[in-house]
Amino acid sequence: MIWKSTSSDTGFDPVGLRLRLQDESIARLIFLLVGLCFLLVLIRSGWMQLVDRDYWSSVQSSAQSRNAWDPGSRGNIYDRQGIVLAEDRESFKVGFDPYSATLVQLAAARGNPAVSGFEYAIEKTFLLPGLQLARPAAEIARQIRQVARRNEEIALTNEQLSSAEQMSIQQYVYIGTVNAGRDEIDFQNGRSELHRDLGRPVIPTLEPFDTRVYPHGDFGTLVIGELRGDRKIGLHGIELAFNDHLLGRRGLRQQSTDTVGRPLSPPTHTVPSIQGEAVELTIGIQEQSILEKVLADTLLRTGAQSVTGIVMDPRNGEVLAMSTYPGLVRGELQTLWNQNRQSDAFPKMQRAMLMSMEPGSIIKPLILTAALESGMHLDDPVAVTKIVQRFAGRRRPFTDSHLLRDRTLRGTVVESSNIGIVDIGLRLGNKRVHRIFKKFGLGDATGIDLGREENGWIKPPSKWRWDTLASASFGYEIQVTPIQMIRAYCAIANGGELITPHFRRRPDRLVNPDRNPRVTSESIAASVREVLRSVVLEGTGKGVRGTIGLAGKTGTAKVAGKGGYLEDHYISSFVGFAPWHAPERIAMVVVEIPSVENSLFFASKSAAPAVKEILEAVLHSPENLVQERLEEVQKIFHPRSLDQRESVPHLDSTARADSLNRSRSDRQGEGEPGRWNHGEGN
Repeated sequence: MIWKSTSSDTGFDPVGLRLRLQDESIARLIFLLVGLCFLLVLIRSGWMQLVDRDYWSSVQSSAQSRNAWDPGSRGNIYDRQGIVLAEDRESFKVGFDPYSATLVQLAAARGNPAVSGFEYAIEKTFLLPGLQLARPAAEIARQIRQVARRNEEIALTNEQLSSAEQMSIQQYVYIGTVNAGRDEIDFQNGRSELHRDLGRPVIPTLEPFDTRVYPHGDFGTLVIGELRGDRKIGLHGIELAFNDHLLGRRGLRQQSTDTVGRPLSPPTHTVPSIQGEAVELTIGIQEQSILEKVLADTLLRTGAQSVTGIVMDPRNGEVLAMSTYPGLVRGELQTLWNQNRQSDAFPKMQRAMLMSMEPGSIIKPLILTAALESGMHLDDPVAVTKIVQRFAGRRRPFTDSHLLRDRTLRGTVVESSNIGIVDIGLRLGNKRVHRIFKKFGLGDATGIDLGREENGWIKPPSKWRWDTLASASFGYEIQVTPIQMIRAYCAIANGGELITPHFRRRPDRLVNPDRNPRVTSESIAASVREVLRSVVLEGTGKGVRGTIGLAGKTGTAKVAGKGGYLEDHYISSFVGFAPWHAPERIAMVVVEIPSVENSLFFASKSAAPAVKEILEAVLHSPENLVQERLEEVQKIFHPRSLDQRESVPHLDSTARADSLNRSRSDRQGEGEPGRWNHGEGN
């Protein structure tokens, strides 16, 4: 019998060995696969770190950051003294998270079972220091509750929808603003305490933005202007005229946040914003305040429809103040525009530039200038009898109810005689009268840097009617703007140079006066100034002598309407400068449709007192030494100087030429007549 060994005899198990070898192979394979995967991860990580580093950095940055446009700050606007008239100030938008507030869990709302954690969060948020609510608290709370209810409905709906179809809940409701500085610090401290109290954040990160601030309120609104709601452009004034200079260039701001939008680091500017250019103006807020106060008082005193005023430096064209009362207040233009009532805004805008008017007797000094340039003299006689123009069977008389006391060129302007000025105009002829108007800039835009202005209307001589020359000689049948008239008077005041009115500071204007064209000689300008001083001392403006050496001219014209001139509708104006021998300030006031009661429609009673008050206030201001210099000059003046004489010896005692149908007692101390016809007035 042959003996065979078995596994049981030797202890060797080939099946088990095969199983063990198989297990080891699988383990090695798994280990190899794991190692290979790990190697691939390392390779991929290295590739991402070294090759695709920039790409994945941008992906990570995008996932953990929020980008927002950062509008560049708008440039400041300053007055002539460097006082801020308009500036951007940083503020912050404040929001409320209705969804987070609904998750607030409080122990019976701090002892009040009737108040939920949601309502408690709303109540405490509104009480945070520095917060300025955008709307009434009740209205904002009502909106928050509506959003919370809508969020709850969305959450219930999302349970029945796929992840791709689910709607987003609203987690932000704008509630107000906080100013930068102390208010922001107090608010942030209160916000942190509130979040600790509630156990979760309900106020998202504050969003910075700039607001336009006008420190002096409504003063200077028509000059400074204001911004449209989107802050991209000004609505009017300097904000519009210099928008390209003031406008900032926006940049891009990036804020690192967590998954719920909480900031992880301070914001950075990937594209820096650029601040707008500052604009320094010629106006002074003090002068502007004085002007606006006087205009308001004048309108109240005269019962006028509108009053417009301008204050300038006649030597260089700097506009120190300009306004119309009643004028637009801040926000009114946008409101009228939104209501499609643009026509209601026009009468309240800068009428010094936008109103065309027949100037009346304030045109007479220009006719006098033309006469002196043609070779006439101040003492040359003028016709004092009735003048009648005839043409093709038509007849137009020019009469004054009384003869001139001073029957000369000088007396014609001082006493504002229409007979005398028509006589002078007819002697000059169409071309010379038209030429003097155009030389002094009437009927043409002045080039003032405050936006649109009217041109007025001066017809060429070839289109003048047979009687236009006579009418134009005392300020009818021509259309001018107040800024054109005061510019013409500036040329008389400064010695014959036609300046360009402007609002932006130009320091070189006094240094380089040759830029201004000369429109008349210094000697003729000086002669006209002396006559205008006599107007205030003894003529139509003698009620406003004052203490500053004022010179000027009154003018009152009827208002034209459809079919003729309107009864009891006048425009009264006065242009004055001081001190008369070396003017440093000039002002003009135009009173539209003043009351006819108590003769308030006369320029001597309406516009002239306003100009006197304005110039006295401006020249007595602490930073102006004009009054001191004037007093020094008066000390060495001849005793029979213009300022000290009470009468002119060669004047007779007959009534003034423009004192129509009034007794001698009625004329005492008065500057103008009671009433006149179109061809017979001052």
